[in-house]
Amino acid sequence: MKITTPTGIAHYPYISKPDEGHQYSDGKFKVDLSIPEEQAEPLIKQIKEFLVEGMKAEKAKGKKQLKQAPLPFKKEIDKETGEPTGNIIFKFKSQYKPHVFDAKKKLMVDHNIWGGSELKVNGLLYYYSSPAIGSGISMRLKAVQVIQYVQGTSDGADSFDFEEEEGFVFTESEDAESSSTEEQVDVSVNVDAAPAAEEKQKAKPKAKPAPVEEPEDVPVVSSDDDLASEIAKLVGE
Repeated sequence: MKITTPTGIAHYPYISKPDEGHQYSDGKFKVDLSIPEEQAEPLIKQIKEFLVEGMKAEKAKGKKQLKQAPLPFKKEIDKETGEPTGNIIFKFKSQYKPHVFDAKKKLMVDHNIWGGSELKVNGLLYYYSSPAIGSGISMRLKAVQVIQYVQGTSDGADSFDFEEEEGFVFTESEDAESSSTEEQVDVSVNVDAAPAAEEKQKAKPKAKPAPVEEPEDVPVVSSDDDLASEIAKLVGE
């Protein structure tokens, strides 16, 4: 399923260069995108609906027992207070370098995207099922649109469903040298199972987000959520 996110704030982006620390992972290029919860709701619904479809398809094939893998998003928690910030973190990754566009849909050849940049992400949702991990959804990074650029030292934008936005405009003379001391260390590891299927929404983010940790290996569902209840029912059958 092809998706394009609302505008969010980038955490630990490995977009301009790969994360060489995990060379055997399929997540050499990645970004954690922080999106205000209200703006994130449609994307959350898409992910859960896609998961339900995949699990139903497995049931129809005769698979008797299913378990739910961690979802590719979680509530952002303030590191100092331990309280939710009101944002949702979505985790994107890819083995291949994503296309990068400015707010006017111009392809950026040279860039050095750091944490704090405001981005929209284009990607794909994949359904997977693994005996060890369970049934889940991964979010594959395909392209980003830079709305506000925070820097350190092919295909056209239309093909990724981006629209022109008010904000950063890339020029060939753009300085790619570091002007920030922000630390670019991502200590997280997100293990992803092999994909089994693939199929086919603007907001300003809130305050500066805090670093996040990987989700625990438990279902992220709510009892008053119809989709979550349906997922739980599929797992329990």
